[in-house]
Amino acid sequence: MNCKTERKQAPGSIRLKGILGNALQKTIANRLKKVNYKELVDPFRFRNEDDGRWRCEFWGKIVRSTILAWQDTNDPELLEIIEATVKDLLSTQTADGCISSYPEDKQPNGWDIWGRKYVLAALLRYYEIVKQDEAILEACCRMVDHLEQQLGERPIVDFGFHSGLAASSILTHLVKLARYTGKPVGQKLIDTIISRGATYVHNVYHAAEDGVSPAEMGNGKSYEMSGCFEGLCEYLKECPDEHYRKSVLNYYKMVLSNEIYVTGTGGLKDGCGEFWFNGAKRQTWLRNTGSLGETCVTVAWLHFCSAVLEMTGDSRVADEMEKSFYNALLGAMHPDGHGWMHRNPTPLAGPSCRKTVGEQIKGFGGHDCCLAQGPEGISMIPQFSFRMIENGILINGYEAADCDFLTPAGKTGSLQIMGEYPCSGEIKLKLSLEEPEKFSVKLRIPAWSSKAEISAGGKVFTPESGEYFTLEQVWEKDSEISIRFDMNFRTVKDPGGSDLIAFCYGPLVLAQDSRLTEVGAAVKAGRADAVTAPEGFNFCWKIGETVLCDYASAGNGYSPENTLQVWLKEE
Repeated sequence: MNCKTERKQAPGSIRLKGILGNALQKTIANRLKKVNYKELVDPFRFRNEDDGRWRCEFWGKIVRSTILAWQDTNDPELLEIIEATVKDLLSTQTADGCISSYPEDKQPNGWDIWGRKYVLAALLRYYEIVKQDEAILEACCRMVDHLEQQLGERPIVDFGFHSGLAASSILTHLVKLARYTGKPVGQKLIDTIISRGATYVHNVYHAAEDGVSPAEMGNGKSYEMSGCFEGLCEYLKECPDEHYRKSVLNYYKMVLSNEIYVTGTGGLKDGCGEFWFNGAKRQTWLRNTGSLGETCVTVAWLHFCSAVLEMTGDSRVADEMEKSFYNALLGAMHPDGHGWMHRNPTPLAGPSCRKTVGEQIKGFGGHDCCLAQGPEGISMIPQFSFRMIENGILINGYEAADCDFLTPAGKTGSLQIMGEYPCSGEIKLKLSLEEPEKFSVKLRIPAWSSKAEISAGGKVFTPESGEYFTLEQVWEKDSEISIRFDMNFRTVKDPGGSDLIAFCYGPLVLAQDSRLTEVGAAVKAGRADAVTAPEGFNFCWKIGETVLCDYASAGNGYSPENTLQVWLKEE
């Protein structure tokens, strides 16, 4: 038996039942099922994108999100949408193998290669998750062969925007295609991106290894740069190299320490929050920062973190992903799931409000890059929270959920996660099996929990925080695991050195909201008591005379009058 194939997670096998699961359902119902997919294909059908814009990205971005959402839910309506739009898109491929929204005389400039990247990403995800159809791989190979022929001897890093970073971010999907086919398809492009370091400015992979700040690499464009490093992670699976591994880990550590805000996102400098610009120290500034935290940056950061987590097995990387999910990502989504913010509320240290994106390209269906990208991040959460590993199961997320799985012996099993996480650190796991079996249950112990206690099989364990803890034993047909995390209410100091503080509870960042309290008022740090959350809020706590709510709820009235603030003065 091919164990890896047999134990592949079945569609709909992870059902989240808390605020993250609710966000996924709303995103599917009010966004993904309401997209005009035919309109997304039209630019490829007519190849009329002659104004240098990026309509080319929307089909791939949205369809890959829809595929992941189908894997999460096994929703037959989503599957019907996916099958129809993939067939429609493939009908635009010409005899030479080209799939492009740009007319021939504009190829492969502007955002053309960027758009082809997203087509490749969606088609390969279809192959990975929906159906291993060789016709999909053939179409992808023809696409890549055409691109190589079209470029000739001209290096891919010389094309597109942001010093070649945008075009070079195709690396992840080129490596996957070569792996799936077992052929050297796209090898010239892969070699060029690796050897040239993803830009024509300098080699960003070498720069990261040498400790150059992300803000000083390439042109500092965060979203595209993180995509290039995600590609390097994928490349390292095939071609291990200690120098490139160091490059990846240095980039991760530098972005985390120099650029990521308390809310789990980054990006600033321009009006949309799209560049690395030493944002960690600037997140409390009231001016001269640009906007803070593009949603596309959040999702690119999550993708890169996922690749680093797979590479290292470091549970603290999963902690960072959880922080981004509950705060930056959930906070960027409109409560009903129909819309997303492009930038997060700015500033974080003064009253600000939330605003959903408008139409980014006039006359093209009301689309925006972040509106297309946000559902991708939400759809990542079930697969992050629970997965099968070679010798058992791994649990990263503790939101209430039902999970079905196959044991290492190939027997069916289910896991029920019970509790009020992230409002409470009291969690129960209930395992139900066909018959007793020995395997591992690997649990993430968050670094923010100063202590943890786990009870299983009549024994009590006190594992280290910031690590994975593995329980390996014979599990009975019905077994329970009790977990208690210290959901400590804690303050975070401003990395920029001011006297401002932020408040956190477990994985949640807290904020003032004008519907609950005076925004900007000083807060006296001390005992925090949970209070009943009014309608429209997930969680609320009272500290002295101030009521704080979770960041995702703050400002979700989406009006200029409904302001919020994260970084606060201490009384």
